[in-house]
Amino acid sequence: MNLRLLWDDLRDLPVFIGMARALRRAGDDGRDTLGRLAVEQAARIPERVLLRFESDVVTYGEFNSGANAFAAVLKDAGVTREPVALMMENSPTLLMAQTAVAKLGAIGALINTHVSGASLSHALRSSGARHVFVDAACLPRVVELPDSVSFTVWGQGNAAGLPPHIEPLDVALAAAPRSEPPMPDVRGHDVFLYIYTSGTTGYPKPAIIRHSRYTMSGIALSGLLGIRDDDVIYAPLPLYHGESNFVGFSVAIRSGAAFASRRRFSASEFLDDVRRHGATAFVYVGELCRYLLRQAPTPGDREHRLRLAVGAGLRGDIWQTFRQRFGIARIVEMYGATEGNVNLMNRTGRIGSVGRPHPFQHRQVRLARFDVSTGELLRGPDGFLIECPPGEPGELLGRITRRATMPYDGYVDPQATAAKVAHSAFQAGDAYFRTGDLLRRDRDGYFYFVDRLGDTFRWKGENVATQEVAEILNGAPGVSETNVYGVELPGADGRVGMAAIVLAPGTPFDAAGFYSRAEQLPAYARPLFVRIVSTMDVTGTLKQRKADLQRQGYAPTTVADPVYVRDAAARTYVPLTAERFEQLHHGGLRV
Repeated sequence: MNLRLLWDDLRDLPVFIGMARALRRAGDDGRDTLGRLAVEQAARIPERVLLRFESDVVTYGEFNSGANAFAAVLKDAGVTREPVALMMENSPTLLMAQTAVAKLGAIGALINTHVSGASLSHALRSSGARHVFVDAACLPRVVELPDSVSFTVWGQGNAAGLPPHIEPLDVALAAAPRSEPPMPDVRGHDVFLYIYTSGTTGYPKPAIIRHSRYTMSGIALSGLLGIRDDDVIYAPLPLYHGESNFVGFSVAIRSGAAFASRRRFSASEFLDDVRRHGATAFVYVGELCRYLLRQAPTPGDREHRLRLAVGAGLRGDIWQTFRQRFGIARIVEMYGATEGNVNLMNRTGRIGSVGRPHPFQHRQVRLARFDVSTGELLRGPDGFLIECPPGEPGELLGRITRRATMPYDGYVDPQATAAKVAHSAFQAGDAYFRTGDLLRRDRDGYFYFVDRLGDTFRWKGENVATQEVAEILNGAPGVSETNVYGVELPGADGRVGMAAIVLAPGTPFDAAGFYSRAEQLPAYARPLFVRIVSTMDVTGTLKQRKADLQRQGYAPTTVADPVYVRDAAARTYVPLTAERFEQLHHGGLRV
């Protein structure tokens, strides 16, 4: 028995016991949904501010009234308990639309506002929606779709300037009644939202979010984070993603607090927003924190009311630097999968850790040995998966049971749902959700993110975890961001490492310094190639994209950016010229 683990569990247990009654109300058969919560809070605190959005302020009463108007539009359009596509940048209207969906028992398909063309068409079709509600910024991309005429599209903007087949949303909302609509018997087990996976490779898939999960998120996090009704939670990331919506808005409205946001994240305006809104907590992803650190330091970096930062992806290489520069007293790092049943939280501030399971739930989460070369989980002579000991990276798995506090709901597509399950994993008949992430665990039960399974590659018979390599290389002189990936080298097995790096403004590439930093890595993990890019290609939720970089490779005839190759004899990186490229391909350079 791990006594440290037991002590931590016992210490945390009272917090969870205190939330137990509220969590039971939000269970599968409960009626505690966002729609009903909006009504209750509007009746209790109608004049209190709920939304602080750029220059706009919306009270709880005004918000519920706006949600009722949207519900009336939906109802008049014939929407029942069916999917409705919502493609809007962050705005009070989007949150009102989401709440209206909850009131009517419909399903809100939150469409990524950055997609277009075939990807957008796929997202709309896979939602199963008949009606698409779009803001003015996204409307042109919907209108240009060949199959847009197969949907009823409601667009924001001047009605006179809308295409003839677009329904004027603003006109409909202005004319709609704001009285409380009759609410059907919506329960926790009913589907509330479709949230799409990030889609760093392939088309995004809609994941199922039930009312119970959304409600439990608000209840649990408000208690665990100590959110009060005088707090302001700032979350500038897209609301179509779980981070801002689940960790930000759901927690704020549950606590009677305020939620602040903006249309798009801006690193240069972050602190101005935080001060203007009086934010006391903010929701992050790791790359957001890197972008903030990239801003030039100012004497006012600590002039704010922030006491809490909560999110996912803050890596150990910048954790302390970020905390010290901005003077944030508490950082709570978390791990979760939109479609999955795994939830980890680091409430103690252990640097670099994504946390640990809730008290006495440790056997519900396990690490299994994974073969990167075959892409398969390894099974032992008994036919069962091999559990990783502390310190060894493995795929994170979450046990699927009927009594689990967090069920595995999967995707709209049943085949995609089934593909993420490992059957008879550790004993006959059991089942585990496969996260697709490599993590390792220390002896105290804390987990650490290593890499995405699809990102890790093999070189010289060893597994190269791209995220861990990037964290080391981020410490090279002048480097502010690194994206590591594997590329093919003719005549060699596996993939060799390549790093795309963004340099700090006005900083030249220090090739010798980069080489020296790379020597902190095992020889097989040191990148052979370095590509200097002006900006990093990321998704709407700031996750790095690797696929395009891998396809582009390193050939100087096809890559416009400067590319360098490692020169071990000179202990530096040198420009990859056409001559050196030919030597590489004909064995003239040793790798």
